Amino acid sequence: MTGKSSSLWMVALTAMLVALVAAGVYGYAQQLLHGDVVTGMRTIGAGGVVWGLYIVMDGFFLGAGIVVMLSACLARLFGGPRLEPVARIAMPVAITCFLGAGLSVLADQGRPLAAFRALSLFARPQSPMFVTFTTVTAVCLFGSLVHCVLARRPDLAEYGKRESFWQPLQRWLAAGYAGTPAERYRRAKSGFWMSFFMVPALLVPLLALAVLFTVRPARPIPWALLEIASFLLASGAAGVGLLLVAAGLVEATAGQRAGLGPIARARLAAALLLLASLALASSIASVIVGLAAGEPAVVDVARAMVSSGEEAPLFWGELACFFGAALALLWEARRGFRRAPRIVAAAALTQLGAFAHHYLQLLVWQTHGLSLPYTPGTYVPTVLEMLVGSGVFACSLLALLPAVRLIPFAPVVPEMTASVPVPLPDWRRRFVTVVWGVGGGALATVGLALSARVGTEPFLDPVVAGSPLLFALGLCLLATTGAVYELWPERSRLSVLTPLAQTEQGGSDE
Repeated sequence: MTGKSSSLWMVALTAMLVALVAAGVYGYAQQLLHGDVVTGMRTIGAGGVVWGLYIVMDGFFLGAGIVVMLSACLARLFGGPRLEPVARIAMPVAITCFLGAGLSVLADQGRPLAAFRALSLFARPQSPMFVTFTTVTAVCLFGSLVHCVLARRPDLAEYGKRESFWQPLQRWLAAGYAGTPAERYRRAKSGFWMSFFMVPALLVPLLALAVLFTVRPARPIPWALLEIASFLLASGAAGVGLLLVAAGLVEATAGQRAGLGPIARARLAAALLLLASLALASSIASVIVGLAAGEPAVVDVARAMVSSGEEAPLFWGELACFFGAALALLWEARRGFRRAPRIVAAAALTQLGAFAHHYLQLLVWQTHGLSLPYTPGTYVPTVLEMLVGSGVFACSLLALLPAVRLIPFAPVVPEMTASVPVPLPDWRRRFVTVVWGVGGGALATVGLALSARVGTEPFLDPVVAGSPLLFALGLCLLATTGAVYELWPERSRLSVLTPLAQTEQGGSDE
């Protein structure tokens, strides 16, 4: 794509996204003015649902974003330079997904500002919104943003040498990176440990989201566990598929050099083949187990998805998407996953299948799965809901465009494969890092205990108002521990190396 056509394409895309955002703002303004009566949501048990399209979008964006960020962390932990493109593309895509999830939750609130204030002051850990407000905001969004900036510091420093609108911000984010051996050593070490600790930190909200979407009272345990596994597999397929789609768009707009490369693409395609196949099998198994269950509500849910409900076409469409994606990837596996367009098309199919899966898992139990003598309900998103959903998607993607200008996908500084000399121990740096991490952990622990009403009755407000905010702040401090270790000033301007490292470095120079 030439520079002129690329600019025209970017202008057209931006204009379309701005128009969608404006339509979303209009739709949400109508919802604020007239209430949720303009949506398809109604009272549960009286023929409606209390969670609709917005929470489905939250589950899709959050589940896919967590899997995308997990892919980046695992690539940095075990992939080496060959899989570094996975992390380079995955991190901004994950941050975009987390932003979309947050906006979807806000769209679901009747009064978002009042809800935000109440959550920050009095939220309980048992509340689904507590996880969204604290863990998702602090770990997923903020932690991923910090990890992304630290991972791209060498490129930021190089881009900061060029005249552009973003140059001051690029230099500030690069934080004086000069590529010295000591800086490279600290960057590698902090990157490893941040990726290592982010893996369990990301799995916790993903598992909590799976439980929120699937576990209900009076449900057989085997069926509930199968539903949880089905949600996790569908989210995994959505995340890996989204990463492949994003990589395809990056290659089409920024060139092959900014893309994944054949090795990384083949590994992601193989992972998507496995996840799509397992998601297909788990969805079928879940319905079979539901039909054979002794609980009438579970049987009603399974029958509604298979034949008797309005959701049946969506269920068979979900299976068709997963089956088609798995079949296309299996065919490409025979050729070594060499054809990128077919892989991207199969990845796009998994997005549709995963969204349909989350839609059914969240909504059918509200219309058919209540263990109460209520008549079955229905839910159809209104035009205003669709406008708001489109606006959330467009706003998230629109936020990615300036981020790509700030930190382009194409790398500038090649990854160093040679071993880095080990600097002399800097006990001051280690002490500050440990104190920072312990302080963040202590603050998060205190905030969580206060939010759980330790020291007072469960039905009362917490002893200290704002305890959820303390918990989130503690998690944010923990997320920046790696940045403290990496950015703390050196004892001198020169890299101080061990005598053995100095000898080896001098020998290599000669």
